[in-house]
Amino acid sequence: MSAATAISRSPLAWTGERMIPCQSDIATEMFHWQRYLYFRPWYEGRKVIDAASGEGYGIAYAGIFAKSATGVDASGEAVAHARATYQTAEFNIADVVKFDYSQAELVLSFETIEHLEDPRAFLSALKTCKGTIVISTPNRKTHSPGNRLEDKPLNPFHTVEWTPSEFADLVLAHFPTREVRFLSQEARWPGLIREGIDDNAMYCIAVIGGDELPKWPRVGISIPTMSAGRTRDAVLSISRYYPGEIEFAIVANGCAQTELTGLRDLAKDLPHMVHLIEEAENLGYARGANRGLEYLAQEAWFDYFAVSNDDVYPSVDFLPQLVAAADELCELGHRPGLIGGVSNEVNGAQKVDIGHYSTIAEMQSRARLWNESNHSCANQTRQIRGLFALINPDCLNEVGGFDPRFGKGNFEDDDYNLRCHQAGFSIWQVQGAFLHHTGSATFRELAVDYESCVQRNLNLILQKWGVHEFADLWELPAESNQVYIPLTAKPELSGIEARINGETVDLVDQASDLEFAAWIVREISQAGRDGRLKLLQALKAA
Repeated sequence: MSAATAISRSPLAWTGERMIPCQSDIATEMFHWQRYLYFRPWYEGRKVIDAASGEGYGIAYAGIFAKSATGVDASGEAVAHARATYQTAEFNIADVVKFDYSQAELVLSFETIEHLEDPRAFLSALKTCKGTIVISTPNRKTHSPGNRLEDKPLNPFHTVEWTPSEFADLVLAHFPTREVRFLSQEARWPGLIREGIDDNAMYCIAVIGGDELPKWPRVGISIPTMSAGRTRDAVLSISRYYPGEIEFAIVANGCAQTELTGLRDLAKDLPHMVHLIEEAENLGYARGANRGLEYLAQEAWFDYFAVSNDDVYPSVDFLPQLVAAADELCELGHRPGLIGGVSNEVNGAQKVDIGHYSTIAEMQSRARLWNESNHSCANQTRQIRGLFALINPDCLNEVGGFDPRFGKGNFEDDDYNLRCHQAGFSIWQVQGAFLHHTGSATFRELAVDYESCVQRNLNLILQKWGVHEFADLWELPAESNQVYIPLTAKPELSGIEARINGETVDLVDQASDLEFAAWIVREISQAGRDGRLKLLQALKAA
């Protein structure tokens, strides 16, 4: 099936119950995706069955990694839709209570058992699976508060709901000879899954059999920004599609008051996940990113750090792919320093064409097809751009932060890549991890001449490293004295500034020769012939 067919299909109707990607409300989508993402490591090389697979997105995701993937659902409409949409799994119309699970090595059944007329018969049917079984169900205390077990649930699609302890008793009674572990999915955003029984959880999860539970790395992400709206979208989308602990250090980089209010509201809404750092003036990308990294590094509990632009939106498997690649590369002894994905709007090898899209739903569909063809592939490269980069803590300790001399931005990421290489770290591009990027949003808002900024900072990086061509940077021998830059570093500037092409630039240490000459011409033209005389006298004296 072509990518165009996948996008032009007619989606299932959103009824309020069955999860439909990019149609359901974001909380429903978040809770469902968190479960499928959490168990991602268990799909690899296994025969996986999804009992009540619904629209099909979950088992199709598992099928990217599995030896075989099968969705089972009683709805002919849902199965027909799934068959027409997804190619990584097979789909069967069948009663999950009567299905034979004996060939499965892993059975998933998320939000199924509470819909059935005879839940116990379903648990008995699952006994035919000699592998691992994962079942989730809503907590009655959070979904139908005040109800008793015998009461009709508030959700009209449910036949019965349990408290976590009642659900545990039910499962243990049907699997008395098997190892059973219980997990809880938090009610607060982003619905993380924790081991143990929590009476206040949103969902309860039973794991029958199986390996050691997945352990997702803890990630701290620094985002310098001037936009509350873009930042909220980035925070919610990145965290929605990552099943591990995550914290954002948001640096309000000289924001307007309305934007600052919006960012304060974001931090207030998600206090467990968002820390706001307020800067009265725009520090530029390098210093802004460093401020966030400085805060996160002081907390000292992250497995990985990251820097991100605010105008990005990840595909579902973007961040899980990056951290899975980082873990494996570390285990293989490759000493990864920076790890990034691919995007629609970025310079260099990271730019890919996944096909035309005009909405987030279309992007996710395109990105899914791209991921199916490019998953589990990481290529060593010399450059990862700063729109989103995962940073190994060892790299952050040895290389430090971005060089603040580059002002509002451009080439600070190239400089960081070069310093990583010189410190002996490798840099990797994860080919299947797609990130949508709007591109240059902050420069447009600041009314900065982007091309002039690029040329100025190109001159700066060439001068810093003593080369004449950009390509020569990657041939330089290691010079450890130029590698480390403290996260608290400030640019060493003369302090003589002027407004050039929409940006405040240090005339001695930042302005290009052309910009400086243009400034001189402008000043002389305004000062008249007396100004010429003063300039000539000053030059003669020098």
